[in-house]
Amino acid sequence: MPFVLARRAAAAALLATVAIGADTVAAEPAAPDFAGHRAVYEMHLDGRTDRSEIGAVEGRLVYEFSGSKCEGWASRFRLVTRLDPVEGRSRLTDLRTSSFESGDGRAFDFLNENWVDRIKVEETKGSAARDGGSVRVRLERPAAKEVVLPAGVRFPTDHLRAIVAAAEAGKTLTEIDLYDGSETGEKPYRTSVVIGREETGADDTAKEPAAAADLLKGHRRWPVSISFFDLSKVDQGEMTPDYQLSFLLYDNGVSRRLRFDYGSFSLSGDLSALTPLPSAACP
Repeated sequence: MPFVLARRAAAAALLATVAIGADTVAAEPAAPDFAGHRAVYEMHLDGRTDRSEIGAVEGRLVYEFSGSKCEGWASRFRLVTRLDPVEGRSRLTDLRTSSFESGDGRAFDFLNENWVDRIKVEETKGSAARDGGSVRVRLERPAAKEVVLPAGVRFPTDHLRAIVAAAEAGKTLTEIDLYDGSETGEKPYRTSVVIGREETGADDTAKEPAAAADLLKGHRRWPVSISFFDLSKVDQGEMTPDYQLSFLLYDNGVSRRLRFDYGSFSLSGDLSALTPLPSAACP
């Protein structure tokens, strides 16, 4: 899911700052027609436990997605947040990502940058491609390195395609392995996806009036919750998720009602603006 990449990367960056009957999708789903769009979300603290180091959060997330299933998908994402700890000074985090994924889900290029108080503290750049019975990753930064991953991992847009296909097929639970280049670019994830009952009738947009845009009218929608597990730890029997997120997913790839759950605190994102972007038609 292109937007899963954004949320995965956001999770990694925020956590790093704070620290300073199941079905498995196997068959290739038909590629849906995703909508090119620019979405803006207002981020705020949704809840916290007594042990949380975070006292308050505010920020904005801007996400752009364009292309087609024929020419490939390009995405840009920027999340700027001010984190106020319970003790100590505030930190301004600025996460920027850009990526391109081929329409057939076989190739993926990515660049992730994490800035804290206007200083770049992390950068990951690389490319990944399916190579026979595996996925081969070539990293340029933080250091030149080659990583070989299992053939079953999907790239972000292909991951989203699999979720939409599962929802349309009436599945309520599915597991999909994901590689999105986040953190140092070496780690794939097992995602456990719970898909709620399809929402029908009038869409409730009272809290997010931007969701009344024509871009979403007439599209099917489902509440989705995803838990992310380190794939290497899953193989060792570790079943504690790194973090969880939930959102309302439309069949054209747009998301709203965002919620990131990190355990000790959670963030919500309200859709404040939604603008269509050109999507190239397939010949």
